[in-house]
Amino acid sequence: MDRIQDLHLFRTVVRAGSLTSAGNHLGLSPAAMSGRLKALEAHYGVSLLKRSTRSMNLTPEGRLLFENSDRVIEEFDTLEATLRSGGSDLRGSITLTCPSDLGRQHVAGMVDEFLAENPEIQMRMFLTDNVLDIVETGCDVAIRYGNLPDSALTTRRLGPNRRLICCAPAYAERHGMPATPHDLAQYNCLALLRSDRIMDEWEFIKDGETMTIRIQGDRMSSDGFALRHMAMEGVGLVRKSLWDVAGDLKSGRLLSVLDDYTRSPFGFHLLTDHRTMMPRRIRLFIDFAVRYFKRLSGELAAYV
Repeated sequence: MDRIQDLHLFRTVVRAGSLTSAGNHLGLSPAAMSGRLKALEAHYGVSLLKRSTRSMNLTPEGRLLFENSDRVIEEFDTLEATLRSGGSDLRGSITLTCPSDLGRQHVAGMVDEFLAENPEIQMRMFLTDNVLDIVETGCDVAIRYGNLPDSALTTRRLGPNRRLICCAPAYAERHGMPATPHDLAQYNCLALLRSDRIMDEWEFIKDGETMTIRIQGDRMSSDGFALRHMAMEGVGLVRKSLWDVAGDLKSGRLLSVLDDYTRSPFGFHLLTDHRTMMPRRIRLFIDFAVRYFKRLSGELAAYV
């Protein structure tokens, strides 16, 4: 900060033509002005002004500094104003991660609406069904399914959710529908692949009793969007969050099975590592996302 102030002083001296005139403008004595100027020259290790009792001229190094001083001071003032206001001009980027199917069906459209209102912001979206560490990967915001472990991350609930087991009507006609989770051993079940494991253990709860069933099938994918489309093609059963399949259930492209065992709530949250000093663009996006999904939640009421 002192260096910027000294640069401002140097620019004032050059424009005023003398230390005395510049000092009168800045409210500083000639001795104070001279001391500040000498400190600036000592910092850069060069002479900036040739001074005599009658004249003052710029050295080549002084001219270089003076010619660039306007730009440097203006850029610093702009940066400082932006930081002090929490990014009130709403410029910059936001990095977001979310599940692939949710991203394609809902988040991409939400981002379109947000950017239409805030055209100076850029969004970077990582659509993946792997759970990224948002601190290590530098993500500003994560949208996640599931019940969250305790952490230092700030969370906002986005809406109701549960997991369902679904299949295409054609698959149900050919194979019938399972009556209990134990019947899944007789069905082709589509498993999600994550970087660290296969999600082949499906949990069910009924009357307070939890059971875990290890499923089997001939297809796995790291992309939940692909698994849903396999199920719609009549390949097998898939486990999906309600937000991913509500449209397919409503249209009849998919049927839900084992509903008595899949009534338990399943989290749907937005997470951020920003707590204090949150940039305004990120705070604005978070509030927008909460309102957006609240608006859509009414369409899911029949399935919750």
